[in-house]
Amino acid sequence: MTSQTYPQFYKILSLVLSQNPLQKRRIMDFVENQDSYYWCFAEQLSELLNGNFLNDEEKKEEIIRSYNKTCMEILREQIQFKKTGKYSAYDLQSVKQHVYGDKKKMGDYIIGLLFSYLFWPNHYRIFRFFQESIKYIRVTKYLEVGAGHGLFAAEVLKMFSDAESTLIDISETSLKITEEMLVAYKIDLSKTILINNDFLNIDESQKEYDFIVMGEVLEHVENASEFLVKARNLLHPDGKIFVSTCANCPAVDHIYHFHSAREIRQHIEDAGLSVLRECIIPLENIPEDKWEKEKVSVNYAALVEAL
Repeated sequence: MTSQTYPQFYKILSLVLSQNPLQKRRIMDFVENQDSYYWCFAEQLSELLNGNFLNDEEKKEEIIRSYNKTCMEILREQIQFKKTGKYSAYDLQSVKQHVYGDKKKMGDYIIGLLFSYLFWPNHYRIFRFFQESIKYIRVTKYLEVGAGHGLFAAEVLKMFSDAESTLIDISETSLKITEEMLVAYKIDLSKTILINNDFLNIDESQKEYDFIVMGEVLEHVENASEFLVKARNLLHPDGKIFVSTCANCPAVDHIYHFHSAREIRQHIEDAGLSVLRECIIPLENIPEDKWEKEKVSVNYAALVEAL
Protein backbone atom coordinates (compact mmCIF):
# COMPACT_ATOMS: atom_id res chain seq x y z
CA MET A 1 0.00 0.00 0.00
CA THR A 2 1.22 3.50 -0.79
CA SER A 3 0.92 6.97 0.65
CA GLN A 4 -1.02 7.97 -2.48
CA THR A 5 -3.66 5.30 -1.83
CA TYR A 6 -4.08 6.03 1.87
CA PRO A 7 -2.77 9.58 2.37
CA GLN A 8 -4.47 10.31 5.71
CA PHE A 9 -3.04 7.22 7.36
CA TYR A 10 0.44 7.89 6.04
CA LYS A 11 0.37 11.41 7.49
CA ILE A 12 -0.02 9.93 10.96
CA LEU A 13 2.36 7.04 10.32
CA SER A 14 5.10 9.40 9.15
CA LEU A 15 4.69 11.61 12.21
CA VAL A 16 4.84 8.67 14.63
CA LEU A 17 7.92 7.17 13.00
CA SER A 18 9.71 10.52 12.72
CA GLN A 19 9.52 10.99 16.48
CA ASN A 20 10.23 7.38 17.40
CA PRO A 21 12.16 5.53 14.68
CA LEU A 22 12.68 2.62 17.08
CA GLN A 23 9.04 1.66 16.47
CA LYS A 24 9.45 1.51 12.71
CA ARG A 25 10.16 -2.19 12.26
CA ARG A 26 7.43 -3.32 14.66
CA ILE A 27 4.80 -1.02 13.19
CA MET A 28 5.68 -1.74 9.55
CA ASP A 29 5.74 -5.49 10.17
CA PHE A 30 2.18 -5.15 11.39
CA VAL A 31 0.63 -2.75 8.87
CA GLU A 32 2.25 -4.25 5.78
CA ASN A 33 0.66 -7.63 6.51
CA GLN A 34 -2.91 -6.37 6.89
CA ASP A 35 -5.82 -6.89 4.52
CA SER A 36 -7.90 -4.31 2.69
CA TYR A 37 -10.38 -4.11 5.60
CA TYR A 38 -7.63 -2.83 7.89
CA TRP A 39 -6.44 -0.25 5.36
CA CYS A 40 -9.93 1.13 4.86
CA PHE A 41 -10.44 1.30 8.63
CA ALA A 42 -7.04 2.94 9.15
CA GLU A 43 -7.66 5.54 6.46
CA GLN A 44 -11.13 6.39 7.82
CA LEU A 45 -9.92 6.76 11.40
CA SER A 46 -6.86 8.73 10.29
CA GLU A 47 -9.01 11.10 8.27
CA LEU A 48 -11.18 11.72 11.31
CA LEU A 49 -8.13 12.27 13.55
CA ASN A 50 -6.42 14.58 11.08
CA GLY A 51 -9.55 16.62 10.48
CA ASN A 52 -10.71 16.99 14.07
CA PHE A 53 -7.91 16.41 16.57
CA LEU A 54 -4.67 16.95 14.66
CA ASN A 55 -5.59 19.97 12.54
CA ASP A 56 -3.35 22.31 14.52
CA GLU A 57 0.38 21.82 13.87
CA GLU A 58 1.47 22.50 17.45
CA LYS A 59 -1.22 20.24 18.88
CA LYS A 60 -0.39 17.56 16.33
CA GLU A 61 3.26 17.42 17.40
CA GLU A 62 2.22 17.42 21.05
CA ILE A 63 -0.18 14.50 20.65
CA ILE A 64 2.30 12.44 18.65
CA ARG A 65 4.88 13.02 21.38
CA SER A 66 2.30 11.97 23.94
CA TYR A 67 1.51 8.77 22.04
CA ASN A 68 5.18 7.86 21.79
CA LYS A 69 5.64 8.72 25.46
CA THR A 70 2.72 6.42 26.33
CA CYS A 71 4.43 3.59 24.43
CA MET A 72 7.65 4.16 26.36
CA GLU A 73 5.81 4.38 29.70
CA ILE A 74 4.08 1.06 29.03
CA LEU A 75 7.42 -0.53 28.15
CA ARG A 76 8.92 0.72 31.42
CA GLU A 77 5.91 -0.54 33.36
CA GLN A 78 6.25 -3.97 31.72
CA ILE A 79 9.95 -4.19 32.57
CA GLN A 80 9.25 -3.25 36.19
CA PHE A 81 6.33 -5.69 36.36
CA LYS A 82 8.50 -8.56 35.12
CA LYS A 83 10.84 -7.85 38.05
CA THR A 84 8.29 -7.31 40.81
CA GLY A 85 5.11 -9.06 39.67
CA LYS A 86 3.11 -5.99 40.76
CA TYR A 87 1.53 -2.96 39.09
CA SER A 88 2.89 0.47 40.04
CA ALA A 89 -0.61 1.99 40.31
CA TYR A 90 -2.18 1.03 43.63
CA ASP A 91 -5.52 2.83 44.11
CA LEU A 92 -8.13 4.83 42.24
CA GLN A 93 -7.56 8.02 44.21
CA SER A 94 -3.93 8.14 43.16
CA VAL A 95 -4.80 7.53 39.50
CA LYS A 96 -7.50 10.20 39.63
CA GLN A 97 -4.98 12.70 40.94
CA HIS A 98 -2.11 11.93 38.58
CA VAL A 99 -3.92 10.89 35.39
CA TYR A 100 -7.69 11.45 35.20
CA GLY A 101 -7.57 14.79 37.02
CA ASP A 102 -4.96 16.28 34.69
CA LYS A 103 -7.01 17.55 31.74
CA LYS A 104 -4.07 18.08 29.41
CA LYS A 105 -2.40 14.76 30.21
CA MET A 106 -5.69 12.87 30.02
CA GLY A 107 -6.69 14.51 26.73
CA ASP A 108 -3.42 13.66 25.03
CA TYR A 109 -3.50 10.16 26.56
CA ILE A 110 -6.99 9.41 25.22
CA ILE A 111 -6.21 10.66 21.72
CA GLY A 112 -2.98 8.71 21.86
CA LEU A 113 -4.95 5.58 22.71
CA LEU A 114 -6.91 6.05 19.50
CA PHE A 115 -3.60 5.64 17.67
CA SER A 116 -3.21 2.23 19.28
CA TYR A 117 -6.02 0.89 17.08
CA LEU A 118 -3.90 1.80 14.08
CA PHE A 119 -0.57 0.41 15.29
CA TRP A 120 -1.08 -2.14 18.08
CA PRO A 121 -2.03 -5.60 16.74
CA ASN A 122 -3.78 -6.59 19.98
CA HIS A 123 -6.00 -3.49 20.13
CA TYR A 124 -6.90 -3.71 16.44
CA ARG A 125 -7.85 -7.39 16.81
CA ILE A 126 -10.01 -6.61 19.86
CA PHE A 127 -11.80 -3.91 17.87
CA ARG A 128 -12.39 -6.31 14.96
CA PHE A 129 -13.76 -8.83 17.46
CA PHE A 130 -16.09 -6.11 18.76
CA GLN A 131 -17.29 -5.33 15.23
CA GLU A 132 -17.97 -9.01 14.64
CA SER A 133 -19.75 -9.36 18.00
CA ILE A 134 -22.29 -6.61 17.41
CA LYS A 135 -23.51 -8.45 14.32
CA TYR A 136 -25.13 -10.91 16.73
CA ILE A 137 -27.22 -8.37 18.63
CA ARG A 138 -29.98 -5.80 18.32
CA VAL A 139 -29.56 -2.54 20.21
CA THR A 140 -32.41 -0.27 21.32
CA LYS A 141 -31.07 0.86 24.71
CA TYR A 142 -27.30 1.15 24.99
CA LEU A 143 -24.97 1.76 27.93
CA GLU A 144 -21.22 2.27 27.71
CA VAL A 145 -19.17 2.23 30.89
CA GLY A 146 -15.89 4.09 30.49
CA ALA A 147 -16.64 5.71 27.15
CA GLY A 148 -13.00 6.79 26.83
CA HIS A 149 -12.30 7.93 23.28
CA GLY A 150 -15.75 7.13 21.83
CA LEU A 151 -14.60 4.73 19.10
CA PHE A 152 -16.73 1.84 20.32
CA ALA A 153 -19.77 4.03 20.94
CA ALA A 154 -19.47 5.45 17.43
CA GLU A 155 -19.40 1.95 15.97
CA VAL A 156 -22.59 0.97 17.83
CA LEU A 157 -24.48 4.18 17.09
CA LYS A 158 -23.55 4.14 13.41
CA MET A 159 -25.17 0.72 13.16
CA PHE A 160 -28.11 1.39 15.51
CA SER A 161 -28.92 5.04 14.90
CA ASP A 162 -32.32 4.85 16.65
CA ALA A 163 -30.92 3.49 19.91
CA GLU A 164 -31.16 5.43 23.17
CA SER A 165 -27.68 5.62 24.61
CA THR A 166 -26.08 6.48 27.93
CA LEU A 167 -22.31 7.01 28.04
CA ILE A 168 -20.61 7.27 31.41
CA ASP A 169 -17.03 8.02 32.35
CA ILE A 170 -15.27 9.07 35.54
CA SER A 171 -13.17 11.50 33.49
CA GLU A 172 -14.77 14.72 32.26
CA THR A 173 -12.00 14.98 29.65
CA SER A 174 -12.82 11.54 28.26
CA LEU A 175 -16.49 12.43 27.94
CA LYS A 176 -15.64 15.61 26.07
CA ILE A 177 -13.48 13.67 23.60
CA THR A 178 -16.20 11.03 23.25
CA GLU A 179 -18.70 13.73 22.34
CA GLU A 180 -16.27 15.26 19.82
CA MET A 181 -15.67 11.81 18.35
CA LEU A 182 -19.39 11.15 17.88
CA VAL A 183 -19.91 14.55 16.29
CA ALA A 184 -16.97 13.86 13.96
CA TYR A 185 -18.68 10.61 12.95
CA LYS A 186 -21.88 12.61 12.35
CA ILE A 187 -23.78 10.71 15.04
CA ASP A 188 -27.11 12.27 16.08
CA LEU A 189 -26.74 12.97 19.82
CA SER A 190 -30.40 13.79 20.47
CA LYS A 191 -30.92 10.36 22.10
CA THR A 192 -27.58 10.28 23.91
CA ILE A 193 -26.92 11.10 27.57
CA LEU A 194 -23.36 11.78 28.74
CA ILE A 195 -22.71 11.25 32.46
CA ASN A 196 -19.55 12.28 34.30
CA ASN A 197 -19.70 9.97 37.31
CA ASP A 198 -18.50 6.74 38.83
CA PHE A 199 -20.41 3.81 37.32
CA LEU A 200 -21.06 2.38 40.78
CA ASN A 201 -23.13 5.46 41.62
CA ILE A 202 -25.66 4.85 38.84
CA ASP A 203 -29.21 4.13 39.98
CA GLU A 204 -30.00 0.49 39.23
CA SER A 205 -33.69 1.28 38.73
CA GLN A 206 -32.63 2.66 35.32
CA LYS A 207 -32.03 -0.81 33.91
CA GLU A 208 -33.16 -2.90 30.97
CA TYR A 209 -30.20 -2.02 28.75
CA ASP A 210 -30.06 -4.54 25.93
CA PHE A 211 -26.39 -3.85 25.21
CA ILE A 212 -23.69 -2.77 27.65
CA VAL A 213 -20.07 -2.14 26.70
CA MET A 214 -17.25 -2.19 29.23
CA GLY A 215 -14.17 -1.80 27.03
CA GLU A 216 -10.82 -1.72 28.84
CA VAL A 217 -12.47 -0.79 32.15
CA LEU A 218 -12.00 -3.59 34.68
CA GLU A 219 -8.23 -3.16 34.92
CA HIS A 220 -8.82 0.49 35.92
CA VAL A 221 -11.00 -0.19 38.97
CA GLU A 222 -10.41 -1.40 42.52
CA ASN A 223 -13.14 -4.06 42.49
CA ALA A 224 -13.70 -5.70 39.11
CA SER A 225 -16.35 -8.10 40.44
CA GLU A 226 -18.48 -5.21 41.72
CA PHE A 227 -18.45 -3.62 38.25
CA LEU A 228 -19.49 -6.87 36.56
CA VAL A 229 -22.34 -7.47 39.03
CA LYS A 230 -23.52 -3.86 38.57
CA ALA A 231 -23.59 -4.33 34.80
CA ARG A 232 -25.45 -7.63 35.22
CA ASN A 233 -28.10 -5.88 37.36
CA LEU A 234 -28.65 -3.22 34.67
CA LEU A 235 -29.02 -5.71 31.84
CA HIS A 236 -32.27 -6.63 30.08
CA PRO A 237 -32.99 -10.38 30.47
CA ASP A 238 -32.23 -10.89 26.78
CA GLY A 239 -29.39 -8.36 26.68
CA LYS A 240 -25.69 -8.77 26.00
CA ILE A 241 -22.52 -7.29 27.48
CA PHE A 242 -19.26 -6.77 25.65
CA VAL A 243 -16.33 -6.72 28.04
CA SER A 244 -12.64 -6.35 27.31
CA THR A 245 -9.74 -6.19 29.73
CA CYS A 246 -6.28 -7.64 30.14
CA ALA A 247 -4.10 -9.82 32.34
CA ASN A 248 -0.55 -9.06 33.37
CA CYS A 249 -0.65 -5.71 31.57
CA PRO A 250 0.76 -2.90 33.71
CA ALA A 251 0.15 0.76 32.86
CA VAL A 252 0.18 4.04 34.76
CA ASP A 253 -3.57 3.79 35.37
CA HIS A 254 -4.07 0.02 35.68
CA ILE A 255 -5.08 -0.95 39.21
CA TYR A 256 -6.78 -4.35 39.12
CA HIS A 257 -4.33 -7.14 38.34
CA PHE A 258 -5.80 -10.14 36.56
CA HIS A 259 -3.23 -12.93 36.35
CA SER A 260 -4.76 -14.92 33.48
CA ALA A 261 -7.61 -15.13 30.98
CA ARG A 262 -8.96 -17.98 33.10
CA GLU A 263 -9.20 -15.64 36.10
CA ILE A 264 -11.05 -13.02 34.02
CA ARG A 265 -13.50 -15.66 32.79
CA GLN A 266 -14.07 -16.81 36.37
CA HIS A 267 -14.92 -13.25 37.45
CA ILE A 268 -17.45 -13.05 34.61
CA GLU A 269 -19.09 -16.33 35.59
CA ASP A 270 -19.12 -15.45 39.31
CA ALA A 271 -21.05 -12.29 38.41
CA GLY A 272 -23.87 -14.40 36.96
CA LEU A 273 -22.81 -14.06 33.34
CA SER A 274 -22.10 -16.61 30.65
CA VAL A 275 -19.49 -16.26 27.89
CA LEU A 276 -20.94 -16.58 24.40
CA ARG A 277 -17.75 -15.92 22.45
CA GLU A 278 -14.32 -14.71 23.44
CA CYS A 279 -11.03 -13.48 22.03
CA ILE A 280 -7.70 -14.05 23.81
CA ILE A 281 -4.52 -12.43 22.50
CA PRO A 282 -1.07 -12.87 24.09
CA LEU A 283 1.48 -10.14 23.47
CA GLU A 284 4.40 -12.58 23.27
CA ASN A 285 4.99 -15.67 21.16
CA ILE A 286 5.07 -18.03 24.13
CA PRO A 287 3.12 -21.32 24.53
CA GLU A 288 -0.15 -20.88 26.41
CA ASP A 289 0.81 -23.22 29.25
CA LYS A 290 3.64 -20.81 30.16
CA TRP A 291 1.66 -17.55 30.07
CA GLU A 292 1.02 -17.32 33.79
CA LYS A 293 4.50 -18.38 34.86
CA GLU A 294 6.17 -15.97 32.42
CA LYS A 295 3.70 -13.16 33.30
CA VAL A 296 2.73 -12.78 29.65
CA SER A 297 0.44 -9.81 28.94
CA VAL A 298 -2.86 -11.06 27.53
CA ASN A 299 -5.72 -9.06 26.04
CA TYR A 300 -9.16 -10.57 26.65
CA ALA A 301 -12.58 -9.75 25.19
CA ALA A 302 -15.92 -11.52 25.37
CA LEU A 303 -19.58 -11.19 24.45
CA VAL A 304 -21.57 -12.37 27.47
CA GLU A 305 -25.15 -12.71 28.66
CA ALA A 306 -26.93 -13.31 31.95
CA LEU A 307 -27.19 -16.87 33.20
